[in-house]
Amino acid sequence: MSGKGRRGTVGRERGGILISFEGIEKVGKTTQIGRLSAWLGAQGFTPRVLREPGGTMLGESLRSLLLHSGEIKNPEAELLLFAAARAELVTEVIRPSLSRGEIVILDRFADSSVAYQGFGRGIDVKWIRILNQHVTEGLRPDITFLLQGPSFYHGDDNIEKSGQEFFQRVEAGYNTMVAEDPSRWHVIPSARPIDEVAKVIQSVVKSYLVEDRSRRG
Repeated sequence: MSGKGRRGTVGRERGGILISFEGIEKVGKTTQIGRLSAWLGAQGFTPRVLREPGGTMLGESLRSLLLHSGEIKNPEAELLLFAAARAELVTEVIRPSLSRGEIVILDRFADSSVAYQGFGRGIDVKWIRILNQHVTEGLRPDITFLLQGPSFYHGDDNIEKSGQEFFQRVEAGYNTMVAEDPSRWHVIPSARPIDEVAKVIQSVVKSYLVEDRSRRG
């Protein structure tokens, strides 16, 4: 498991905590987000759970268009629509929640565009990172969990239909990002029993909360 030690530089200024879950399809992100949210609730927190694209009226409309319409043929158009949904989510929901000191849990964030549209679709990764920096206003997660399970190469929505080689490139992209920023990323083998995976995730978050409380005095 990667990722011990450093708090995101943006997080200390904004008050709340931002946790993201990444990984290819069908690795159990939704299940583990639900487990983490329930566990945090039992600790007295009220986490805000969001998904990308989604979380706003614009985001949900773009989600339907991107994943189910079959209308988006151009990789750059796909990237920009994801970015539009992300910009709206950051401005309307994420930043206000963090400013109130809330814990925000994201089912995907900017790293997905690097992995999917960058490594997967072949768009220049440097350009994607510049775009992400702009639409998020420099916001990045304090903790990112990368769930890795059995390789997934088929499915029903537009992304899931992209094929084996595409998902292999996406997986390689995630591994590259972990190597670049190991203090933020926690790699979790999701093929393990669900309860066991949940306990590992809870342990990471618990340690972070203790350290965060100590830093804040």
